[in-house]
Amino acid sequence: MTTFQKKLQKDRTNEETSNAGLKWDIEDDKYLLESATNKVSVSEIAKTLKRTDGSIKTRIIINILNKCDETRTNLDSLCIQYNIERKDVDVYLQKKDLREKKKTQRIQKSNSSFPSEERVEILQALTHMDKKLNMLDDKLSTILKKV
Repeated sequence: MTTFQKKLQKDRTNEETSNAGLKWDIEDDKYLLESATNKVSVSEIAKTLKRTDGSIKTRIIINILNKCDETRTNLDSLCIQYNIERKDVDVYLQKKDLREKKKTQRIQKSNSSFPSEERVEILQALTHMDKKLNMLDDKLSTILKKV
């Protein structure tokens, strides 16, 4: 279990953060954005929605970025509107970019032309099973011919 998964499990067992990691529904998003626009603190929004402060801030940032893309609204003005600092958005984007790079590297590593030891073992096992199935098929054919 990863550190993130352990933290999430702990957050979910806490009544104050029992919605941590769960899918956001439309009503929660609506409340989040209205509250942020009305300058309600991140902590207060988190308590109401039973989520963590970090998830509230991240969700506001995600909504800001989506709105910026959809409406071509200036990012700085959306940050002001939703009470989020621009540096927090920049940090989020840097982390997102880093995650994407790591993901791409993992994919490239796993798609290398040389099969990993695990893949070789799987291929060998499948080849062995295929031979066994062919032998069984031959035996079955022989038995059916006798019948």
